[in-house]
Amino acid sequence: MYRVDRNDFYTVQKNATVYTPMPVSDFIFKTISMHIDKDKPILDPCVGGGNLLKPFDDNGFQTIGIDIEDQGYPRTLVKNYLAVKCGELPSPSLVIMNPPFNIDDKTKTYIKKHYHGRPLLPEIWLQKAIELFGIDIPIILFTPYGLRLNQTVNSKRWQKFISNEYPAISSIIALPKDIFEGILFHSEILIFNIDGLRGHYFYG
Repeated sequence: MYRVDRNDFYTVQKNATVYTPMPVSDFIFKTISMHIDKDKPILDPCVGGGNLLKPFDDNGFQTIGIDIEDQGYPRTLVKNYLAVKCGELPSPSLVIMNPPFNIDDKTKTYIKKHYHGRPLLPEIWLQKAIELFGIDIPIILFTPYGLRLNQTVNSKRWQKFISNEYPAISSIIALPKDIFEGILFHSEILIFNIDGLRGHYFYG
């Protein structure tokens, strides 16, 4: 079982894929779908089996998935999302993502080469979405609490939030730490650039 103090993908190789439970995907869809433009696609850059996109598919939204390997979602572009360049993808109405808890050796090598220190994986996926689509793109991001909490005044991540290098958080969905099967891990869902939501939701 994963636990916070053991979840160091730099030293311990584990399965990277942690599937989003369908009830969580449905909760997100019901919370935000009326605020999302149907004329542009919704992008999941770590799509896996497509659980996050399924409610959107079922309700007539356009969707695109990216993954480093095909895990069965029918509209998967098989490529390394972190290596995608600006202009290679259509501009989406929403980027929705549950980044991997751990990564394969190939992606680990890429991160060590292109990013400093030992960044949180969700932060890398967030940075890439901003790089590709701009600071105003609507984003839904699964992440450990540590992305926004437990920082020092001088931490680079804290400074990026307060200097508006990262977008303002529109809403937060709190998750129980056992929401993912076989895992105990403190996580939440951050929503950026979607107006009209409550500031905070408890899942379920």
